[in-house]
Amino acid sequence: MGPLPVTANGRALRRLAPPGRSGRRRRSTRRAIFLGLLVLGGLLMMAPFLWMILTSLKTRAEVFATPPTLLPVVAQWHNYPDMWSALPFGSFFVNSVKLAALNTIGQLITCSMAAFAFAALRFRFREPLFALLLVTLIIPFQVVLVPNFVLYRLLPHPASTSGNWIGTQEPLWVGAFLGGAFGTFLLRQFFLAIPRELGDAARVDGANPWQIYRHIYLPLAKPALATLAIFTFMWSWNDLIDPIIYLRDIESLTVTAGLSLFQGQYIGRWPLLMAGALVSVLPMIVLFVLAQRHFVRGIAMTGIKG
Repeated sequence: MGPLPVTANGRALRRLAPPGRSGRRRRSTRRAIFLGLLVLGGLLMMAPFLWMILTSLKTRAEVFATPPTLLPVVAQWHNYPDMWSALPFGSFFVNSVKLAALNTIGQLITCSMAAFAFAALRFRFREPLFALLLVTLIIPFQVVLVPNFVLYRLLPHPASTSGNWIGTQEPLWVGAFLGGAFGTFLLRQFFLAIPRELGDAARVDGANPWQIYRHIYLPLAKPALATLAIFTFMWSWNDLIDPIIYLRDIESLTVTAGLSLFQGQYIGRWPLLMAGALVSVLPMIVLFVLAQRHFVRGIAMTGIKG
């Protein structure tokens, strides 16, 4: 073996040796601590959901018992059919699914077309227009609430009893077919990661912008489209302000608005209310589980450019 290398001040450098048993033990300990913290954080995040499940199976006396009880003495499974029959929750679910589906379809169509234009097409004032679109993201929802209400009240609607859009479901989904700043920004960032050479090659072969958008960009953007679909469906499903403002007929209410009405009519019946809340959140859980792979991939790849 040759002499050890020395530094400028004459100190000898130790040779790098492979990690021994103590190094592996330290890594295993750090990994165990990290996994333990993750498990603890997951349990803390699940605590409200578990409390909701247990409360939905209790009686009113058990809910207000002192000291509070964790588990029900006897599971009250009849709380779910009682909740379902107290108000027309079947109609509420149909309305929520319809509105969430319409909003999702509208956002996917219009936002993907706008994102393709901002990412792949060259036109005048493209960058200023996109910057103006992004500025709308900082405008609070409450600022446009009154102007939108006035606008929908002025629009005629022959099938409405009021003669305008107030009292109908159109204000809850028509706007989705006019595009959105967040969806356009999300998809544009993903489209920028697609090599421009693919579109240029298709253009040389005679493809027009619509064919490039339809046959090249959309098939490659499935993860981003799935991400936007999950976000839009979740936002529409959980929306409470718009249904309360625009809807008048109880049969046209959504699940969130129906739960708000249920809470007002059945004050203190927390087991039934928690049963309704649990049923309302199940579609979101199922949607995320089914689309989790595309969702994570879309979030990871949206910020990549080049």
